[in-house]
Amino acid sequence: MLQDTGPRLPMPAPAVASHAVSIAKVCPQCGEQYEESVGFCPRDGTALASASELNLVGKVVGGRYRVISQLGEGGMGQVYLAEHVRMKRKSAIKIMRPALMHEPEALQRFTREAENASKISHPNVAGIFDFGETDEGLVYLAMEYIDGESLSALLKREVAMHPVVAADIIAQAADALQAAHDLGILHRDIKPDNVMVSQRSDGTFVVKLVDFGIARTMDRGTQQVTRTGFAVGTPEFMSPEQLSGDVLDTRSDQYSLALVAFNVLTGHDAFTNASSKESLIARLTSRPRRLDEVRADLDWPVSLQEVFDKALAPDPADRFPTVAEFGATLANSVSEMTPTQTAEMYRHALGQRMANVASRTPGDLASVGTPALTAPTPKPKPVKPEPVRRKDPLALGPRRSVFPYVVLVGALTYVVWWYGSRQPAGAARTAADRIGSTAAAVTAWVNGLAGRSTDSAAVAVPVADTTADTPAPTPRRAKRKADTTRQAAGDSAASAAPVVAPPPTDSAAVKTDTLTSAPH
Repeated sequence: MLQDTGPRLPMPAPAVASHAVSIAKVCPQCGEQYEESVGFCPRDGTALASASELNLVGKVVGGRYRVISQLGEGGMGQVYLAEHVRMKRKSAIKIMRPALMHEPEALQRFTREAENASKISHPNVAGIFDFGETDEGLVYLAMEYIDGESLSALLKREVAMHPVVAADIIAQAADALQAAHDLGILHRDIKPDNVMVSQRSDGTFVVKLVDFGIARTMDRGTQQVTRTGFAVGTPEFMSPEQLSGDVLDTRSDQYSLALVAFNVLTGHDAFTNASSKESLIARLTSRPRRLDEVRADLDWPVSLQEVFDKALAPDPADRFPTVAEFGATLANSVSEMTPTQTAEMYRHALGQRMANVASRTPGDLASVGTPALTAPTPKPKPVKPEPVRRKDPLALGPRRSVFPYVVLVGALTYVVWWYGSRQPAGAARTAADRIGSTAAAVTAWVNGLAGRSTDSAAVAVPVADTTADTPAPTPRRAKRKADTTRQAAGDSAASAAPVVAPPPTDSAAVKTDTLTSAPH
């Protein structure tokens, strides 16, 4: 039973244990492993090829990747953790088994995985870094290293995920599939083993879609895979048209992802004994089980059941038009469930993740995260009314003190007067004279307002004398030197004036007449 104790963190994936029975043969088509006595693959009838073990730990692959440890192995080969010898970047290196390199079908599948995955640039698709062949003849594929585990390994421990967590995982996988579909690539092997999950520091999950080995490019005109009569993939997660070998389109991947979603939500398969022959035949025409049939302990919304009824319809025409619409509708339906502490915690973490992404990338965020699972919209805060400002010019802009500007203008005016008053002539001297006369007029006006006579008012700023050759006195001695300057100017003017004899007085005339009339 699923308990609401918060979305549990995925424990580190256990180390890959060595097989008790050595692998003798593998299927070049599906990659399944068999013993020596088996000659053909029971799934697809392909002739099995012999397998040989490799141990590349400590060696350098392709002259660039130093192998650190083995991460796992499958029918096609082994997967190692490696580090680039120069960039020190960790990568997952998939090495094809030497015994399969002579099998055209296996080599084509390995090449298709490199070609298809390298075309897709999406945060939920494992990136491809390199593809090539070593001098020893080993074919390798260097891809993005995912510090996590497969969804199937996670479900083995958790059985079923919390609905909110499950919806987030499926929505990210749906975004990755939609990116592939937009490029005309059909995955054809959607299953929990090909969905890798890792956990962020905030507790949310990151999904990476892997293994495009059996992916096919759809015809651009019809958006369909034209090859018919041949079924590949994992039967437990195949669509009805894929099981019957019919023409496939993007809705086949949608059906497979819906089967994965049903398993993640409930911990059970949508069809009883999904791998049995009877179940495979029934899947061609029948409907899957309902959510409340396998998990009656949860109150499933009606809209969520309708999502699965549509996505798992036997007829592709009755399904969602795109896998992205299926993922978004699934997330919206899950959000209708009764909120729990776990759901609120996970939604809050998703909201923080989306906010961080939005602050770094203000563009389209449709490919990152799940909009339906973001944090609830907070209530708008009351807006404070703006203060009423005065209608005078000072209130039209930000309020600032005008005192510094007054001081600055006064200082500049004084500097102009001080410099101009020391010039014999020119524009600077004229400006100084005007400043002096203006200052005198203002001072007289102020004194008049104060009730004092303009005659008794002292002129604060002396008027520069245009006839004086000596420079104006300094401001500290202005008052004392002004009088001296005026006096010197007066004396100079007196000495330069012509001397005129005064008219004779009456006494002088009388004296002259007396002298003239005196007898000789």
